[in-house]
Amino acid sequence: MTHHLDIQPQNTNLIETTTELQASRGNRQFFCQQHKVSYISYANGYVRREINAEYCNPSVKVPHIRELMAIKVKDQFVINRRKSTLKSYGWGVCKTQKVIKEHCAQNRMDMIDRISANYKGYTGRFTSTGHTLTVR
Repeated sequence: MTHHLDIQPQNTNLIETTTELQASRGNRQFFCQQHKVSYISYANGYVRREINAEYCNPSVKVPHIRELMAIKVKDQFVINRRKSTLKSYGWGVCKTQKVIKEHCAQNRMDMIDRISANYKGYTGRFTSTGHTLTVR
């Protein structure tokens, strides 16, 4: 049987940043040096992209005061595949998306490799003035 730590990413831009707490839960985290985002493989079957940043008000000009005022912010996005289904309600029918959990650690790592290799870079709200993407 393969131990989950034997499973390593093929994408050379990914470095492991798993904390002791994450490891104790069977989760693993990898930081993409190219795009400054993290990928987390959860033992429960989820895979997420995480964006961590620090925000410093650009109007504060004194560097050491700006550092003291820095606020850590983060966003997470589920990157698992999804299955579309139609759900009936009293008023009609709508399309819903159900996340497909991946329970095999190797398949989660393959998903992270594929998605991180094709990622074009983060363009969300933490790219505005005053934000700096960070490892954690």
